[in-house]
Amino acid sequence: MAITNNGTKNNLSTAQIPSGVTARPITTFTDYESSAKYELSVLKATVDEATTAATFDAIFDNATIGLDKQILDIVAADYIASQTVTTWASLINLKLNNSTVTSGEGTWLKDTATSYVATVILYVKTS
Repeated sequence: MAITNNGTKNNLSTAQIPSGVTARPITTFTDYESSAKYELSVLKATVDEATTAATFDAIFDNATIGLDKQILDIVAADYIASQTVTTWASLINLKLNNSTVTSGEGTWLKDTATSYVATVILYVKTS
């Protein structure tokens, strides 16, 4: 099976994004065959970094538990080995446990909590 994950597009409001975060360039497509909404947990202790921007990036990029890793795991589990699968995801909400993130400059990336909960929509097409 070949999985191409184009990445996770950040669709949070600009108020929710810490300063210093660079836009994530990903290739999206509209000819998807299926889409599904997931709530993915990212363990806070695993992705905490020195700055809020670095923590925010680690939520996407951490090789063990980041959003992109979890999306690859979901797709690998859901599709048969002979398929070629292309995906991308849209991050539409990010919470600190049960508190909705309202400001990228607040303390939400520094407060102690169990996990960040990301709501993503996963888009998939096969060939």
